[in-house]
Amino acid sequence: MKNERYNLLNKKSRKRKNKNKLLKRQIVNCFIFVYENAFLLFKILFLISNIIYFMINIFILYHSPNKEILKFIKNSTIYRNIDNYTLNLITNSYEEIGNYLNNKYNIYYNLSNLSINKKEEKKTIKVYGVNIMNQEEFERTLLWYLNDTYIVQFDENNPDYLIYNIGDNQHDPKYDNAIKIALYTENIIPDLYQSDYGIGHAHISYLDRYFILPFCFLRRLNETKHLNLVQIRNEAINKPRKKFCAATISNSYPECDGYSFRLKFIEELNKYKTVDMGGQYGNNIGGPVNDKIGFFKEYKFSIAMENTEGDGYATEKIVDSFVSGTIPIYYGSFVIDEYINPKSYILIRGLEDMKEKIEYIKKIDNDDKLYKSILQEKVLIDDNMIEKMMKEQHDFWIHIFNQDLKKVKRETMS
Repeated sequence: MKNERYNLLNKKSRKRKNKNKLLKRQIVNCFIFVYENAFLLFKILFLISNIIYFMINIFILYHSPNKEILKFIKNSTIYRNIDNYTLNLITNSYEEIGNYLNNKYNIYYNLSNLSINKKEEKKTIKVYGVNIMNQEEFERTLLWYLNDTYIVQFDENNPDYLIYNIGDNQHDPKYDNAIKIALYTENIIPDLYQSDYGIGHAHISYLDRYFILPFCFLRRLNETKHLNLVQIRNEAINKPRKKFCAATISNSYPECDGYSFRLKFIEELNKYKTVDMGGQYGNNIGGPVNDKIGFFKEYKFSIAMENTEGDGYATEKIVDSFVSGTIPIYYGSFVIDEYINPKSYILIRGLEDMKEKIEYIKKIDNDDKLYKSILQEKVLIDDNMIEKMMKEQHDFWIHIFNQDLKKVKRETMS
């Protein structure tokens, strides 16, 4: 009897010890699991906290008095950034964020911490453009220049600043009180008796009111800056071109001095070898080409002559010739050498040196060493020229818009 009771107690004691051992083992295993998976658990907790924080922000926004922000939130989409385990609120369009919030309401949505913050105050400028060929492109370009610095509003009826090209719409009485900025893309000097400020090709100086900008030339340089001109010209060296010279003339401008000179020059050059004409006017290849640069790529030389000769007037023509890997035969700006290496192309001043330059073209055509040496010349005088000119243009706009409206006006006759 005593033995049975002893055995029973001993059995219960062993069970209790086994339970204690099992409990200790489970506690130890739990600590080991937590230790080994601490980083994963931290990520989970961090994600949960972000969700809670996000919901709090949404709750606050839903009770915000700003109905437009609420509308913006409702039209947005939520996505999860797997890389950093954060939730972000974004729209389907980056432009929508910039234009809807940034410009109109002077706030921005911080995607990293899901909070709406008051932005540093920007000055609002009301502008409009008249006599502009492409209004949409004009507004997009101006926004690209100024959007980081100002809140730009396009106001047709009551602008503070009126930007205009060649024409008469700037004289509308509703623009009498606007600051007038002449932006001329043709070979005409802005009339600073009629405008407060001017931007044009001519190399003149007039206090703080005028900025030199070869607009079409700079725009085409900027459009093609991703191209490697050295590589393009090396390809022309390594793969000799058999065709002589090409030109594209789209329209007839008999009243323009450059147009008449161009025809006279081609007539004289044709006495040596025929110039292939790929444009609408004077076409001799069976029809106009669709791709000017592609057409030029088969030739050693190309005609790059402006419709008018002028101090600083340069367009995309010479840039297209370089991009096609030809040697440009150029007539136009007196000061093109400020931008382009004079050894990389052929500059013709006019009738006085036309025969001399034609003889030089013949020499290049028959001397491969000379032809290749010209193609090996650097094109741009300054490799950073595009960026410098863009910055200078931006600074000119800033100089105008940063002034008080009462002080920015200049003496005009309007």
